[in-house]
Amino acid sequence: MDLARLQPSTFASFTAAIPVGAVWEVASNPTLLANFSTELQAIRVLGSGDVELGTQFEGDQLRGDRRWTTISTVTGFQPEVFFEWTVGDLDHPVSKWRFLLDTHALGTTLTHQVVLCGGPSPLTDFITENPDRADATVHERLDTLRGRMAETVSGLMALAGERQ
Repeated sequence: MDLARLQPSTFASFTAAIPVGAVWEVASNPTLLANFSTELQAIRVLGSGDVELGTQFEGDQLRGDRRWTTISTVTGFQPEVFFEWTVGDLDHPVSKWRFLLDTHALGTTLTHQVVLCGGPSPLTDFITENPDRADATVHERLDTLRGRMAETVSGLMALAGERQ
């Protein structure tokens, strides 16, 4: 399976009667993400100042007995609309993550999306070593990520609701 070519993705969304500004405040703060994840343990923004296009952050991950740290770069930033970060090398990323915000009569919808890009990772190593299990492995990973993303979106929207 060629993840770089296929770029499989998944998403989770949540809508609530919360002003977009309050949702943006939490969705554009990557340090909050570890509060809603069993895999992501902590995030540290590198450098100083506000998070903006080009800002980098480290993420400590834990899955089973395996621990690792990733470096991400903010690659999309449009206030109250779009926040994106790319994991790993920008020329050959592991994944891209996004928050999309949409306002409408019901309030604000926050959508969390991930795209698997095929950069060097344990997933790509496993697929290379087990091509007969690639499809099932990718679908299983996307299902797991979708569930975790739903928890993250729900948690961020609850936090935004508390802050409004």
